[in-house]
Amino acid sequence: LLEAGKSRFRPILLTSLTTVAGLAPLIFETSFQAQFLIPMAIAVAYGLIIATYTTLLVLPVMLALLNRIRVYLTWLWEGKRPLPRSVEPAIAELESEEEFRKHNEHD
Repeated sequence: LLEAGKSRFRPILLTSLTTVAGLAPLIFETSFQAQFLIPMAIAVAYGLIIATYTTLLVLPVMLALLNRIRVYLTWLWEGKRPLPRSVEPAIAELESEEEFRKHNEHD
């Protein structure tokens, strides 16, 4: 989770900032023709800022929390505490695909 966040932080932030900066001249335009587009530009910029915040901060925190809940539920259900990596559905899917490949190689 930490590595994924590090690798995606800069591209997501730069894309969002440049898009909001590109909308800034339209938002601050005072001409009559621009008055109809200003609310749309504000909505797009605001939505982009919220989506960036959600993608970079809220989503990783929620994924880490969900993983911790899975660890505790598995610990309660099975009586042994698993590693956080072992309760991830993606890891379980990769392991099952690897077993499937190994099984089919022997046939």
